[in-house]
Amino acid sequence: MSGELRRRMNRVVLVLGAALIVATGVVLVAHDGGTDTTTAQSGPAKAVDHVEIKDFVYAPAATTVRVGKTITFTNADNAPHTATSGTSPTADGVFDSGTLKKGESDSVKVTKPGTFAYYCAIHPFMKGTVTVK
Repeated sequence: MSGELRRRMNRVVLVLGAALIVATGVVLVAHDGGTDTTTAQSGPAKAVDHVEIKDFVYAPAATTVRVGKTITFTNADNAPHTATSGTSPTADGVFDSGTLKKGESDSVKVTKPGTFAYYCAIHPFMKGTVTVK
């Protein structure tokens, strides 16, 4: 193989590798649904006491409630889901909705201030946060 051909092939491999890295990032963001617990992806926390689970996403992904307020999680998806406080795979025991089938709801109450991450124990890529003030 000539030196010129080798250089061209190396360049093609580098370009294809870079394209693969970019495509993987796009797929991960699309699959995640933008539900990362960071404010940059999920937007500012909304003051609501109801979170809907649909299309493998918590809506809203970030919410704010007052101390002692009840938060209701409702599964509008065909798949079962949970809302489990902590960071996958470690629940922190602050709240857990248990497994919710389509149409089921569970209400949880957080009695101390702070920002609490939560996730679906069945689908750990699903994430959200509750800020309690």
